[in-house]
Amino acid sequence: MKTKFILITCLLGLSSLNAINGQYIKGKVCSPNGLPVANATIIMQTVDSIYVHSACTDSLGLFHLPSDLTDYRLIIHHLLYETHEERCCGRQERLIYLKEKDHSLQEVIVKGARSLFQLTDGKIVYDMPLLLKNKVVGNVYEALLQLPGVREQDGALVLAGATGVSILINGQTASMPLYNLIALLKMLPQSQLESAEIMYGSSPEYHVRGASINLIMKEQARERTLEGQLNSTYFQKHDASYTAGAALLYTATPWSTHFNYSYDINHEKTGVHLYAHHPYHDQPKIIEQFNRGSRRANTHYLRMGVNYTLPHKTKLALTYTSQIKTAIRHREYSEGTFAHSINHKTNQTPVQLHNILLSYTSDGGKAGVEYTHYHDYTSQNYREYRSAKNRAFITRLSQRINQLRIFGDRSHPVGSWTLNYGAQYAYAHDRSYQCYNHVEKSDAPSSNFDSHLTEHTAQAYIGIKKTIGDKFSLSASLTGEYYEFAEVKAWSAFPTLSATYTPFSSYLFHLSFSSDKTYPEYWQLHGGKSYLNGYAEVHGNRFLKPYREFSGQLSTILNRRYTLTLYGNYLKDYSAQLPYQVPNHPLLIYQVVNFDYKRTFGLNIILPFRMGRIWDARLTVNTFYDKVKNLHFHDLSFEKEKCVLYSRLDNTIRLSAKPDIKLEIAGAYISKSIQGPLDLSALWNVDAGIQWSFWNNRAELRLKGTDLFNRWTPDIVMRYASQNLRMDIIPDSRTVTLSFTLRLGDFKSSEKRIDSSRFGTH
Repeated sequence: MKTKFILITCLLGLSSLNAINGQYIKGKVCSPNGLPVANATIIMQTVDSIYVHSACTDSLGLFHLPSDLTDYRLIIHHLLYETHEERCCGRQERLIYLKEKDHSLQEVIVKGARSLFQLTDGKIVYDMPLLLKNKVVGNVYEALLQLPGVREQDGALVLAGATGVSILINGQTASMPLYNLIALLKMLPQSQLESAEIMYGSSPEYHVRGASINLIMKEQARERTLEGQLNSTYFQKHDASYTAGAALLYTATPWSTHFNYSYDINHEKTGVHLYAHHPYHDQPKIIEQFNRGSRRANTHYLRMGVNYTLPHKTKLALTYTSQIKTAIRHREYSEGTFAHSINHKTNQTPVQLHNILLSYTSDGGKAGVEYTHYHDYTSQNYREYRSAKNRAFITRLSQRINQLRIFGDRSHPVGSWTLNYGAQYAYAHDRSYQCYNHVEKSDAPSSNFDSHLTEHTAQAYIGIKKTIGDKFSLSASLTGEYYEFAEVKAWSAFPTLSATYTPFSSYLFHLSFSSDKTYPEYWQLHGGKSYLNGYAEVHGNRFLKPYREFSGQLSTILNRRYTLTLYGNYLKDYSAQLPYQVPNHPLLIYQVVNFDYKRTFGLNIILPFRMGRIWDARLTVNTFYDKVKNLHFHDLSFEKEKCVLYSRLDNTIRLSAKPDIKLEIAGAYISKSIQGPLDLSALWNVDAGIQWSFWNNRAELRLKGTDLFNRWTPDIVMRYASQNLRMDIIPDSRTVTLSFTLRLGDFKSSEKRIDSSRFGTH
């Protein structure tokens, strides 16, 4: 009954959305090359020069003026640009280009320098066209890695000072695994990024908690366009991979449609050398296993949608996303002192993910409904040869997930305050099974299961925002959540706080606090078992709990360029996958387990500097103290701590203006670190790339090398109590990439994040 009541409340909240919140004249001010112009003064007059209203553009160059006039004059002033005047008719959104102003002083030309970012409503808003100027990047994902404090680690994105980070696009979140999201971001051209908003404490209307990065795509201003882009990329690691894609956009006001398609052929090498002193009665048993393997898959990515703009800038949007993976072949061979094995995995049917989102947006809020379907059907053919006995079996694994999400959000002024409130309801059903069948009269494992899991999550929030003068702003919110899964029923509260103080225009402080809860993957909760080789197995964990996160950051920004951030994170019941050597039985188990806690305190420093228009550089230094504790790690306990240093230097050199050729060189280092009782070796890498832009910047050719010395893969050691092993992972991170992009007009795309990080059987 509680869940039904919350669902009804959520639906009633959707119906209360108000589409019209007054009449406004809206527009955007840009530089001659299309970059947004912030802090421009907009003066509105009648046609006979009587003052009506004025405004100032924000960090995205946007402005709005309350008025019902249909015939008026606009005057735009800015220190770095010529004064612009124009007469306007109608109420359509204006796109205004300014002409740069040169200040001549004794034959010296002085040009103003624009800030890379601004702090707005607790969000660090980066001007992406300015940040990416002269950078060797080919898509939105590579552009995302150019944000200060953002890096890639173990296939996931890391934001300095945060325990994790969610990626939003145009304020939307949805249900898709991280690797699918990354693939979609790689489809999109970086030229369409308007800005990126980093939030250490996300506002609840985004329906994510903790840190997030909201990518804002450029809006289409012209009334009728047909635009597109073609791109292809060749990747060379140990084996070669390929990607080709196309994108189209057609706009005929008030309609717009977009289409994205990409086809990937991926081939990767895997390998690990494992050396173990296994606890076996009174005498340790020495085991050495050498694994070699490869992974192949072909993937189709399709995304298409239609938008319809209603009066007063309200919008209806329908978007469909599909990802289909075919020709999946995972092969791994293991040999050593303990056993020899052959492990082949294939998919009986393509892995499919389908997502459809219908949303409604107005100045006063938004609402929507989303449906996601995921299906994975995998077959494993395993053969093992030991001196004592052999075994062979075939495993069938299947996961089918259906999700439904409904959300609604409202925002309106209450006196000098802004009030936000909203709700979301999500339903998920997971049907998974695992079945072992013996081959050639050998014994098959008995860890079969066939289960149905149902999940209900209902959330409601309320938040406030307040600006006091031009020096202080505050926002706070509280989200309540009811969660029901299997036999678990839980209520939780998630507070957030963000405050900004600006004593001087070039000097400011920002304080944020947020809380979150991370839920385990669905497949982990079934408690299944899979075999890597004769010595190692992967076990699920039926008793795995979600973990709570509490994060705080205090940032100081000097001259709107240099950033110092003190941060602290506390993760109660944190979980991670760890190896465990079973005493008196030659078995190594990999399993995701809960810790008592994980605690981190650190300092992150970002120092950009440049030399004229030729050399642009940025130094990032992040040092932190990491401590983990677990009193119930199987039959052991551990408590470990480590001080870690991460540093990175990015350099961009403009070799030539005509032709337009840019060179990029970067290096990174991370000292020894820990994951539970594991010790990870120090890492370093060097990246280099060169880009040639031609045909009026409509075509780009890029050659890039990543981790040129193949040193960004850790060696892992665990020597703790009875545990004694070393894993030397065979590195395959060195990549040479050759890519070509051809733009046919100005491409536009509007995407969103889909979060199904908990999907998947492997």
